Amino acid sequence: MNCIRCLHTHQAHTDSATCDSILKVGRCSVPGCDCEQYADKIETIDEDLL
Repeated sequence: MNCIRCLHTHQAHTDSATCDSILKVGRCSVPGCDCEQYADKIETIDEDLL
């Protein structure tokens, strides 16, 4: 899964106590990236697949 703000993977984002991410990840640890909040991508589930 990639961050919808900086496009880096969720593994690049370090834990943050103040974030509201479902995965509980925050600041990006990629050098030069200043993204401080991981934004979860929530995809709509097609009802036909249920």
